Amino acid sequence: MRITGNTYTAEVTSDERLKVSASAHNPAAIAAEKQDAYKVIIAADPSATDADFFYLKNTSAKNLYIYQITLFLPTGATGATHEISIKTGVTGSPTAGTAVVPINLYTGGKAADVTCEQKDGDMALTGGNTVEIIRYEPAVTEIGPGEVVRVFHAPIILPPNTALVFNNDVDPVTTDFDMTVTFYFESA
Repeated sequence: MRITGNTYTAEVTSDERLKVSASAHNPAAIAAEKQDAYKVIIAADPSATDADFFYLKNTSAKNLYIYQITLFLPTGATGATHEISIKTGVTGSPTAGTAVVPINLYTGGKAADVTCEQKDGDMALTGGNTVEIIRYEPAVTEIGPGEVVRVFHAPIILPPNTALVFNNDVDPVTTDFDMTVTFYFESA
């Protein structure tokens, strides 16, 4: 077989078909091998509707890809609807947020080039366009009571020097909920 000027040997089946093999990995797994995949854990109580409780800014020269988001509601909140929107294009700087440090999925790997902040309350950011809504309805459990998992086969892409915010649209809970955001970087 000849491909772009190079000669290779290949096995052919008895039906005269080329015998090939392939393996597939999800992008997050490949990024983890490159030590460029992360998970950030958020524990927040927005305490109100329309409260921006998590801010993520890509300070890298690479694109940031959000691959998976898992929302865990407290035990007492499983009987109520909860809704979070993810918005890009927000303006302003987070007001009185607390820094959150993402964990490299390659244990001991490099730190993520991001700014992450969370707040119990509203960070007072304005504008933005909703790119995703995570909604928990008690009558439609996905994994188990109080847990919602979103795996994005077409990831949410955050280009260099852009930010997004998680906004609490419907807030039936009075205690913290936990959320993990799994993301990775690839060249822009």
